Amino acid sequence: MTNITSHLEEHVGSALERNSVLWLTNISHAVNHFQNQMVAVLYVVIMPELGFSYTELGILTAIMSLVGGVTQGLYGFATPFIPRAWLLGIGNIVLGLGTLATGWVGSFNGFVVTRAISAAGASAQHPVGSSLLVGYFPRTRGTVLALNTSISNIGSLLSPLVAGAMLLIMDWRNIFMIVATLSVAMGVTYFLFRNRLGNSTEEPKSGRAKLAQGRDSYKRVFRNKNMILVSSVMMVGGAGRDMGVNLAYLGPHFKNDLALTTTVIAVALTAMHVGGIIGPIFLGWLSDKVSRKWVIQFSLIFSSLATLWLAFQGAFLPLLLLNLLLYGIVTRSRMTLTQAMVADSLPEPDRDAAFSVFFFLGFASAPFWALLVGLLMENMGFTFAFSVLAGSYILGIALMLFVNDERPIEESVAT
Repeated sequence: MTNITSHLEEHVGSALERNSVLWLTNISHAVNHFQNQMVAVLYVVIMPELGFSYTELGILTAIMSLVGGVTQGLYGFATPFIPRAWLLGIGNIVLGLGTLATGWVGSFNGFVVTRAISAAGASAQHPVGSSLLVGYFPRTRGTVLALNTSISNIGSLLSPLVAGAMLLIMDWRNIFMIVATLSVAMGVTYFLFRNRLGNSTEEPKSGRAKLAQGRDSYKRVFRNKNMILVSSVMMVGGAGRDMGVNLAYLGPHFKNDLALTTTVIAVALTAMHVGGIIGPIFLGWLSDKVSRKWVIQFSLIFSSLATLWLAFQGAFLPLLLLNLLLYGIVTRSRMTLTQAMVADSLPEPDRDAAFSVFFFLGFASAPFWALLVGLLMENMGFTFAFSVLAGSYILGIALMLFVNDERPIEESVAT
């Protein structure tokens, strides 16, 4: 990893400051993903104990997505008042406390409440963390955001293996209680770095001026055609999101429809997460070298094909693992690539509002997809449900035709 960081552009702050920002943000993002993704395996035992169905699982996922999406949209107003590092610290602590409380619930309703609290805490990581990173690495934002995504997906990679192994020796409730300490520890660490990780932009002094700054920034963001189109690409592609349909439905499908054991399910989900590490770092790097727009189009086309393959894939393990590996490579890259294009499309003063709006709009349809897939799986089966998801990428491909690749020419040459 040292070679990667030495290759990154060094334009903002000292080397110590940049590396502190980069690695603290990356590691906390990985912990965040571990907390959220481990439930893909744990749902196999939680659903029978708390007595909820695919439809109710869809409701749970929709509520989590709604809470996370709404709170993600507010950080553009918060950053003029609170340092980004403090916001990330608070968010990780809330995530940890929500995860801890999950271990004590005794009903589906209680599970929904504690998972919603966790989703609210996790919401800071994407918009605030991404804004922080592109501010320190303006010329290699595609590579840096890809690195952040890939390292976060290491947390996703470890989650099914570790959670599956822990289930062999303890109850699912104890797992939630133990891993909650990881997020709390990361949250506290952000406060130790608060002097180096403050906001990089000059802020107005009065509260009224800060509110005006945030309001005007949001107005400019909503007037930016590229911004709205790229956010819409995230809305229409139904699969491949964090806390989305993959997290909710793949584990139960492998258990109930394909009759795989919990251990094999953990291995299968791990293959998808391996793809989620490889894809973003490679395609993100490639998007810094060539047209970012056409790299995104490539990922969308192959996301549709890989999702359709998954819809019809049976229990034959070698092909299932290959499918999930390729599925992870292409579907988990979309987030990195679209973030980089958002950063290309708006100036630095609007960065916080841009990422807040992007994640809010991009995830606004997540509750819809969660509910729809739950209903389709309950009534039509997995194959039909994921065939619909495969088709959802087609609209994203069409939307990208109207997006302009607005990266400055001199920046493209420099990278």
